[in-house]
Amino acid sequence: MAKLNSDLLDDLSIKATKPKEKEYALRDGNGLFLLVHPNGSKYFQLRTTLHGKPKKIQLGKYPDLTLSQARNLAMEKRRMVDDHKDPIIEAKLEKAQATKNADATFRSVAEAWLEIKKHTLAKSTHLKIVQTFNANVYSKLGAYPIGKIDNHMVRDCLLIMQKRGALEIMEKTRGWIKQVFDFALSDKMISENPIPVTDLRLKKHIGEKFPRLKSANDAGKLLRNLTEYTGSLEVSTCVYLMLNFAQRPSELRCAKWADFDLDKAIWTIPLEQSKTRKHMTKPHTVMLSRQAIGALKELKQYTGHSEYAFSSRLDRKPLSEATIRKAFRLTFTDYHIVPHGCRHFFSTQANESGLFRNDVIEAALSHGDKDKIRGIYNEATYDRERKDLAQWWSDQLDIMRDGAKVIPFKTA
Repeated sequence: MAKLNSDLLDDLSIKATKPKEKEYALRDGNGLFLLVHPNGSKYFQLRTTLHGKPKKIQLGKYPDLTLSQARNLAMEKRRMVDDHKDPIIEAKLEKAQATKNADATFRSVAEAWLEIKKHTLAKSTHLKIVQTFNANVYSKLGAYPIGKIDNHMVRDCLLIMQKRGALEIMEKTRGWIKQVFDFALSDKMISENPIPVTDLRLKKHIGEKFPRLKSANDAGKLLRNLTEYTGSLEVSTCVYLMLNFAQRPSELRCAKWADFDLDKAIWTIPLEQSKTRKHMTKPHTVMLSRQAIGALKELKQYTGHSEYAFSSRLDRKPLSEATIRKAFRLTFTDYHIVPHGCRHFFSTQANESGLFRNDVIEAALSHGDKDKIRGIYNEATYDRERKDLAQWWSDQLDIMRDGAKVIPFKTA
């Protein structure tokens, strides 16, 4: 029978208790007792039954632990017992986890997260995060226990990037830091993610389209300048094929000879290399025009011994992004363009031609279907139409380069 309220302990009665020669207990009810030791110290204890056996659980010393706190703590421990959990073992586990969390610095957690993300991110994206954290984050947050970092500390770190005008990478860095905290939260290193959805004190980056060619005449000028380019064949061929293929620059730069089947006129981009693999279930294929095959065959005479089609001559690694960007700057000086802009230029020209279905153009660009449900069920590859599109586009580039009249292309 539960103890009557009139018989419950109170602070006055606890303070009035005197020690005796032997330890004795005062009952509060619901299994809560106050133990009074011969030296006068007083401890709260919960007596219960776990798995059919008596269990004594020490709660804390009075008055460090008040009577009200002891009752709440006893209720919490009884709930654990009701769930068939041993409060003593749970307390040890919590202490061990707390010790582990204290040793978990932001840098150690971020590196563990990055090791996992290595298998799901494009190599270029993974490298960018590593470099950004090394340059901008670890010096400010890396040594702190992740559980001790709040949004103000993260904001101070990001404000340094904001002051130098790096708004785009600052915004991305904030998202990456938030993902690190989500990872820590999933591993129970922290109880909540301190990064809010938005932070009004940080400026918002206003995204712009990739700088790209504005007209067919400009594309023709670039291609004519490319024939007089004094750099290496690897670089000039990469620029030329970037215009022809309209694929992501990193995917072309890192292409390997093993990925090309010149006899079948197909370039297969491995799934792990494709930036868009989140919506892809198989490798993306690029159809090769006659012009593209000719350029690749010529290039193979120079780099065929290398693993990479566009290899750097010094270290046998693929050409760097900076090298290709520089080549675009040298071959076209009228205004600023970037390699990724080739995709926009191709898409604009192909759509304006009215010769090809939007699905075919989007498939050539390896874009995911905006209709997610349709994307799940639609597995069409449009191979025949993409072959026509690839050949039409290379022919168009030749016409732009030579300055001839554009003749409409008739699909089969």
